[in-house]
Amino acid sequence: MDANAIRDTVKQSIARITGISPDDISDTASYTDDLGLDSLSMLEIAVDAELCFRIKIPDERLPEIRTVSDAVRIVGEYLDAPVQV
Repeated sequence: MDANAIRDTVKQSIARITGISPDDISDTASYTDDLGLDSLSMLEIAVDAELCFRIKIPDERLPEIRTVSDAVRIVGEYLDAPVQV
């Protein structure tokens, strides 16, 4: 799976949980500062991504996910696919 497919899926996940249009979510938008997500919403997005990609992201890696680009990079790591963000 390439970075664009991962990015689209992550944005769709954010949109499902937050109601924010995927078109309004930039790759560099901060989940907390720009999108106004709280820790529960961020956890929901992480769980949704794990289900969509059929991966498990260790809990200690979750604080590293602050933007869509961070999510793309980390999901790519667990998909065993080199991902350029």
